[in-house]
Amino acid sequence: MIAKHHISRISREDPHGTHPIYANSGGPIQIRSAQMGEAAAISRVLLANWNDRGLFQESPARISRNIGNFLVAESETGCIVGCAGVHLERHSLGRIYSVAVVPQCQGHGVGRKLIAAAVRSATLLDVERLWLVTSKPSFFSRYGFKPISRWELPSSVLLRQLRKTLRQPIARILPALFGRHTFMQRNLRSFPEIAE
Repeated sequence: MIAKHHISRISREDPHGTHPIYANSGGPIQIRSAQMGEAAAISRVLLANWNDRGLFQESPARISRNIGNFLVAESETGCIVGCAGVHLERHSLGRIYSVAVVPQCQGHGVGRKLIAAAVRSATLLDVERLWLVTSKPSFFSRYGFKPISRWELPSSVLLRQLRKTLRQPIARILPALFGRHTFMQRNLRSFPEIAE
């Protein structure tokens, strides 16, 4: 199912001056699987949210290696304005990560549509429990995610998360390690869908 939302183009450029940023009102947004060659666009969406210390930054090279995990929100003119990753950790356990929308498009349902598509993707992978780490627990609690102790996750999953944390710029490592992030989980068996 393709999710749509309305956005129109404004004349400002992104921080690197290479792609237009979009503002609210206008044409439809489509949520779809990311394609090869879109890693740089996904990285730009993350970079546009640099001030969100809870959102980990990823290089285009690292995103390329995991491009099959990503969903993107694409404007009617083909610009990527949002992203979300879904990773199968192990049988029946999945992780949602890198949920981001360019600031000009925030507050208009694009993030909700990305979360709904990510939950559907996880369900197709037979994931029963979907977890995430966030500095915005109130946002994710709207979509059925509940806080959990990090120690409820398997040690191999925590080790992968630690490695991911240590790849971040130093300003993001300390808050991630010392409590500014909330681990959350959603049971997909009892609460499988998010209304769009």
